[in-house]
Amino acid sequence: MSYRKALKETSSRKQFTENGTLSVDGIVSYSYRFFISHFDYFLRLAFMPIVCWVMVQLGNDILYHEYDLKFDPNIPLALISAAFALVWYRQFLLGSEHATYEQLYDHIFSKNNFDMLRFFRSIVRIAFTAIVLFVPTLMLSVGYMIYQYSQGKFLDSAAIESVAFKSTTIVLLMFSPILVRLSQYTVGVALGRRSMSLRNVWKKTTGNTWVLWLLIVRALLPISLYTYFITWFLGNMSERWELNYVWASLFINIPTAFLTFMMLAIIVGANGEVFKTIFGIRLKNRGEES
Repeated sequence: MSYRKALKETSSRKQFTENGTLSVDGIVSYSYRFFISHFDYFLRLAFMPIVCWVMVQLGNDILYHEYDLKFDPNIPLALISAAFALVWYRQFLLGSEHATYEQLYDHIFSKNNFDMLRFFRSIVRIAFTAIVLFVPTLMLSVGYMIYQYSQGKFLDSAAIESVAFKSTTIVLLMFSPILVRLSQYTVGVALGRRSMSLRNVWKKTTGNTWVLWLLIVRALLPISLYTYFITWFLGNMSERWELNYVWASLFINIPTAFLTFMMLAIIVGANGEVFKTIFGIRLKNRGEES
């Protein structure tokens, strides 16, 4: 990157702060503009994740309809989404020359970057976060089921799944202000900032909790509502047309997957711009960050 281009980019980012505070409107607008101007890159990077997403959902439907087996697709879908998010962070912050899945894999797992101790610490962090979220979810679910039982209501498996889903949603909303701050650590992982820690992220984002929360909501809400409406509409249409479950799965999940990754790209862009504003990006070397 030339000095003139770097200076121009730095000056243009002044719109993202207002009196020292992050500008939600400016960051969200820029994320949408970046997505539109890099739509061809989005198609290239999202094509395989979309195919994998649709195949996972189709496989889930086949197992259920053909073999009466229930399979929870959330874990593979989360892994697919995470891979795309990491490579789109690199697209947004480093440029297309650094945004391939092969480079991302080499960047994380190469001998120079991969460290067993750091990997173990990451597993511990994930497990700790899961436990922190699971305990209140379990308490809410059990408490609600006990209340329902005391009222003489019997809960079948479908009702229990519904209770668990609602409890999980409530807990995620409760912890969302914390999670949006810690999500900046994911950006550091994508850039390979090995010296970055959760403590450092927490310290740097102090005072911006609600701005970051509002930023994610603003970036997420419009396209998520649109995705929900499209999914609901396509589901109703497939039932009305009495489509075979295979065609119904493809009919619903192909546009849903596309909109989901589009939403993810916009959120990543907004989060990446926050990272750029708070933590900064090295301009001299667009390769490895430290």
